[in-house]
Amino acid sequence: MPVIPENAMLGPYRIASMIGEGGMGAVYRAHDTRLGRDVAIKILTAVTLSDKERLVRFEQEARATGMLNHPNLLTIYDVGNAQGTPYLVSELLHGETLRDRLNKGPIPPRKTVEIALHVAHGLGAAHEKGIIHRDLKPENIFLTKEGRVKILDFGIAKLSAMTGGDGPGFKPAATEPGMVMGTVGYMSPEQVRGEQVDPRTDIFALGTIMYEMLTGQRAFKRSSSIETLSAILKEEPPELLEVNPNIPPALNRLVCRCLEKDREQRFQSARDLAFNLETMTNFSSHGTLSGVAPTPPPPQTNTPTIRTSTPTAALPSVAQPSVAQPITAARAPTQARPRTMTVAKRKPRVSPTLLTLLYIVSIAGAAFAGWYFAHKLSGTKQDVSFRRITFRRGEVRSARFSPDGDTIVYSAAWEGQPAEIYVTSRQSPEARPLGIPEADVLAVSKSTELAILLHRDRLTNLGTLARVPLAGGMPREVADSVLQADWSPDGSQLAIIRVKGGKYRVEYPIGTLKYETPHDLRDLRVSPDGNRVAFVEPLRGEYQIVVIGSGEPEAVAHGWSHGANGLAWSRNAKEIWITGTDSSAPPSLYAVPLDGEPRMVSRVTGSMKLFDISAAGRVLMANGMWRAGLLYHGPGDTNEREMSWLDWSILADLSQDGRSILFNETREGGGNRSAIYLRRADSPAPVLIGEGYGDALSPDGKWILAHSGAKLMLLPTGTGEPREIKLIGNFELGAEWLPDSKRVIIGGALPKSNYRLLVVDTLDETVDPISPENIWASTLRPFAVSADGRTVAGMTAEETIVLYPINGGEPRPVPGVEKGTVPIEWTPDSSALYVYRPTALPARVFKVTLATGAHELWKEFGPSDPAGVYKIAPVLMSRDATAYAYNALRTTNDLYVAEGLK
Repeated sequence: MPVIPENAMLGPYRIASMIGEGGMGAVYRAHDTRLGRDVAIKILTAVTLSDKERLVRFEQEARATGMLNHPNLLTIYDVGNAQGTPYLVSELLHGETLRDRLNKGPIPPRKTVEIALHVAHGLGAAHEKGIIHRDLKPENIFLTKEGRVKILDFGIAKLSAMTGGDGPGFKPAATEPGMVMGTVGYMSPEQVRGEQVDPRTDIFALGTIMYEMLTGQRAFKRSSSIETLSAILKEEPPELLEVNPNIPPALNRLVCRCLEKDREQRFQSARDLAFNLETMTNFSSHGTLSGVAPTPPPPQTNTPTIRTSTPTAALPSVAQPSVAQPITAARAPTQARPRTMTVAKRKPRVSPTLLTLLYIVSIAGAAFAGWYFAHKLSGTKQDVSFRRITFRRGEVRSARFSPDGDTIVYSAAWEGQPAEIYVTSRQSPEARPLGIPEADVLAVSKSTELAILLHRDRLTNLGTLARVPLAGGMPREVADSVLQADWSPDGSQLAIIRVKGGKYRVEYPIGTLKYETPHDLRDLRVSPDGNRVAFVEPLRGEYQIVVIGSGEPEAVAHGWSHGANGLAWSRNAKEIWITGTDSSAPPSLYAVPLDGEPRMVSRVTGSMKLFDISAAGRVLMANGMWRAGLLYHGPGDTNEREMSWLDWSILADLSQDGRSILFNETREGGGNRSAIYLRRADSPAPVLIGEGYGDALSPDGKWILAHSGAKLMLLPTGTGEPREIKLIGNFELGAEWLPDSKRVIIGGALPKSNYRLLVVDTLDETVDPISPENIWASTLRPFAVSADGRTVAGMTAEETIVLYPINGGEPRPVPGVEKGTVPIEWTPDSSALYVYRPTALPARVFKVTLATGAHELWKEFGPSDPAGVYKIAPVLMSRDATAYAYNALRTTNDLYVAEGLK
């Protein structure tokens, strides 16, 4: 194919210039005339067009990469075919490939770790989707001018066996077992042998790349391809420390583990590799990873603030302004300004003996100063270590040290099974179940008696508090409607958080009320001296640590606007440690003195949660990830498809024809804001609509009702201008348009009122309530509008379903529905409702006849991999029941014991 001339049009894209040409095709710089942005367009060359296999590989790259969206992966905008020319549109990058950088020489260890960490994050995102790159090499890693790292070219990526009925599938092009695909020198032993590959193949390739970054030499470079392949199978690369003695031993061990011939000996996931790289960068920030003094860390921003410790009689009603200071990184001591001295013209005579003594003293002082600052700046941080305790897939829900500090009791739900309590040692990964099903451990007393929670409700997290010896036995029930509990130091009393009359109560001991609030309290812990209790309370969009002693409750610190979980007293009782975050980034570990300024203790990749601190100062914590999987079954589909985009793809609406999905990204992938996306079922990528929270797609498909903070907005899906609706309130429960594409039903709360169902006219901006206040507010869009637009099926505060007439009339209860059942959709003739329970796993959708209350099971579904899935909600479906979509909310983590954190 000849070079495409400047200003030529390829679909809606105007060609500017050629960027480069490679084996798969040519890449051009172009301008998107619709959205006004510069993009990169990859097209097939003439030789590729004559090769059907490569044409399939090109299509495969588009589909594989289109499934992915991550800061460390190349973003795909579009894919198409213009007059027989297949093309793929992606973001336009500015910078250089890692190969270009390596041509200039080796890369320092610190920078190598930084680049490898970004690559590991990107691989982890791809592996989560079941995609293995299989051709990772420096040419496919791009270093942008902004300091980001991007993985390119999934042209021979393989969709792994992880992706089953809950995800997309396609036949790989020429990538079946027995066929050798990849780049010589960066292939894994199993690739060379033509065996089935898995994520550990990419880990081996990353190991070869790290080796090359550190040494400037390829790990398995030989004089011919055959000899190189043989070296990969049979030989070890030259020792890293022999080539570059400045490489830290920990980094040397990490690279060697990546390059193990036996894949069972490598890191088993990119997430594990990223965790090790992250801890290396985190704890080397105070040391000398690359053999040189580190640069001072930048000031921390968006971090929790500390409030002056003013006792408050009733914290929720506090309105007085408070003095707050942001947490900042520790600053290096400032040097004193040298004083000006006047030198006498006549130099005094100094005794040679005195000079000798001064010289010896100065040498000793310098040696001591060097030892002192080396110890202060690096020694304590380099001693930090993490020991992994759990190795199964699922969620560790809670964990505590026993009094000896070596035995660990934890509760976990493995491989989609109900939670169970296990006992293990920090010295051994072997764990034994305690034999109490569906239970969570809350605390371990001085006499090794456990406080456990039985029959935890998935929706409210409340359960029955019971006591049981660690050695085993029958649990003895103590209290109901309990959220959390902790023992007093002597093991004689229990402090609890329980819900009663819609209020959260702190009782210590049980039955003695210490604090009561409507806010969702969590993470209750008793101080080591037994005189105080601390817990976390949300207040005005932030989370605060509240301490109750002999006097009034006291808020000792507040912040963590995007969430706080996990709290423990330090062993000396002078600090409270907590995990939380002020952005969409994963939580970090903070230490909050009772009379000082909070400080950050640790930040690692993934979602961190603190469980306990032992008397010896060991820290028990979990590290993992949260994901909201978006599953979709369209009209005519035989299997469900994975439609997730980033890490928290929360379903908001499904179009009436079932072919368009509205969803929001609200966690780490969304950055520091929520992002609204609209995705067509046949598109490889969604369209970013704007910021905020999308609530509902209009029946004509032209408008999206959204909210941002207390404001309502109308956003166009195509041409048109956004418009703000002059209405202030809280609108977190979602919305649904009426058939006229003019009015919407909104679940929200207007100023000075509680949640109810509202009819909002988007043209004249009038508002009419159609339900009483205090409707059920525990799930997204717990209501459904009938096909004729006359009735809304909503939920009451008692969690029952009621039919509310939109134009006036008496509400009617729906007979025969179980408490906590949520309406999804009406049948076209408005004679029946589809309903489900968000707490049920797998989800079961029933069709309920309104006249009789008769139930008929319509469908039972859930992801094929249930590990870590704790909730399926929301569930939405098209009016004709040919399409549906739902979120599978999942958390997977591992338990660690950390030593050396201070």
